[in-house]
Amino acid sequence: LYGGGIGYGGQDPLNLTAIIRPNMIRTFPGLAKARIDFAWSGNFALTLTRIPHVGRLADNVYFSHGDSGHGVTTTHLLGKILGEAVAGHAERFHVWASLPSLPFPGGRALRVPLTVLGAWWYGLRDRLGI
Repeated sequence: LYGGGIGYGGQDPLNLTAIIRPNMIRTFPGLAKARIDFAWSGNFALTLTRIPHVGRLADNVYFSHGDSGHGVTTTHLLGKILGEAVAGHAERFHVWASLPSLPFPGGRALRVPLTVLGAWWYGLRDRLGI
């Protein structure tokens, strides 16, 4: 399982394998001749802080979302923490729920364009080594 190439504009790449393969081979040169059987893309929930948003809507309604591409790790941890809270042991839940959840700037109209612009800017900085 190898991932990479985040897109923020809501467009799926036409040839995901062609995008991922060069980075995969740079990271793992021994995989240069490996066949990629499956490649997929999709949306993920992103928070401004990149920390999942955790909270409670009512006495018996808990939530966790916005794993920001780290769901394989955080969903298991937060599932356990939410289960503890439901069982009456909410100490760890309160730690997560107290973390700030900031709105994206620009409201609904500018959220996606500003996110795309910001991702482009930081990607450019990474490529230039700034």
